[in-house]
Amino acid sequence: MADQAAHEGRDWRVEDWNALDWQGRGKVQAATQNGSLHVRVDAVTSQTRRFKSLIGEFFRTEFRRVRPRYGAFEVVIEIERGPDTPVHDVDNVAKAVLDALTGVVFHDDSQVERLHVEKVTGERPRVKVRARPIRAAEPA
Repeated sequence: MADQAAHEGRDWRVEDWNALDWQGRGKVQAATQNGSLHVRVDAVTSQTRRFKSLIGEFFRTEFRRVRPRYGAFEVVIEIERGPDTPVHDVDNVAKAVLDALTGVVFHDDSQVERLHVEKVTGERPRVKVRARPIRAAEPA
């Protein structure tokens, strides 16, 4: 039951991002684990065009294993900022990230049924994203 509760979105945190098997050489890296896609972007911006460019190019050239899927998704976005990082509105960063993942992870951002966005203090400006499908409820 604990696994099901975690999968259903009650456990939105990723315990150890460093333990994931990251792939990528530039500002964008990705990893998959237990049906979830994890993406980290070593940049923070609310400019959709920049995120779409960075993420889109990465998935076209370096991480071709992911194809957009239908169905409901949960997306967790963690915005890391250092002491001297400009402040970004979480809603603008979230919209830019969701737009960038459209056509990569899901077909349309309206498929996102659960969204958690959080700003945290970190080592560097970075956006961490976990996207995973939400299982349909089984009939009673």
